[in-house]
Amino acid sequence: MDHWETLTPLLVHIQANLDQELGLTALGRRASLSSAHLQRVFKATVGETPKGYVTRLRVERAAFCLLAHESTIAQVAANCGFERPETFIRAFRRRFGKSPREYRSSVRVEAAAWNEERRESLVGQRFALSKTRLIDIRPTHVAFRRHLGPYESVPESIFDELERWAARAHLSGPRIWMGIGHDAPIATPPHQLRFDAALVVPGPFKANRSIGYQLLPGGTHAVTTHAGPYETLGAGYAMIFPRLAAFRNYVAVGLPAVEVYHAAKINVRLALNHTDICLPMSRRGVSAVPS
Repeated sequence: MDHWETLTPLLVHIQANLDQELGLTALGRRASLSSAHLQRVFKATVGETPKGYVTRLRVERAAFCLLAHESTIAQVAANCGFERPETFIRAFRRRFGKSPREYRSSVRVEAAAWNEERRESLVGQRFALSKTRLIDIRPTHVAFRRHLGPYESVPESIFDELERWAARAHLSGPRIWMGIGHDAPIATPPHQLRFDAALVVPGPFKANRSIGYQLLPGGTHAVTTHAGPYETLGAGYAMIFPRLAAFRNYVAVGLPAVEVYHAAKINVRLALNHTDICLPMSRRGVSAVPS
């Protein structure tokens, strides 16, 4: 039996509520399954136990926050769903082999070196970036098809699957295509990176085994238009993130990263595509955790 129809809404709930109660009982109640049955179904379908999956997402999200935010270790722990800092520190050390403080110091050095290397490699790249502006984006209903694996290996075919679903559902109007990156490659193993190929829809609908539903929360985003082939989007991100420090009244939440494709159909072979890269921001003094 395929359990994705049951689990997809639950996975969406988890990724949007990492700072909330996500114990087995609460998750089973939300999925209308007994705790024992959810444990079996989740492990068989996702490959991890519910507790292991939630803890991994929380720790990896915390790793990104340690890189991108200036919050204290205790604040990062609380914002990522850990009730006690010592529990967070133990879980973090198991995952990364070092304390959060040690990780923050080392990963910032690594990220600075990586960005410098990437900037040096940009000479002659066939893309351009617009100015980065702060824009308030409305909450958006989307249908999505999930890809697990490196972002650069996302197949065009999953957008084609969404198009066929939209045609069967008689979805009218022009297509608005999006890509949603939920994880930071610096913290999450390549094979576990979550990318959602997404299509804007009018409102909620019941998910099936292949097409899920989620509501993007909206809010203030740093928006930059990338013009060029999709394969240069990664280089674009390397140039955009340092720009975010210029918005002194805001801090970069950073995830999920949302790409809005200015295209009637996704075609990875085109040399010139226009893509809005939208990175969530939070006003200073307002606690925020990536959803």
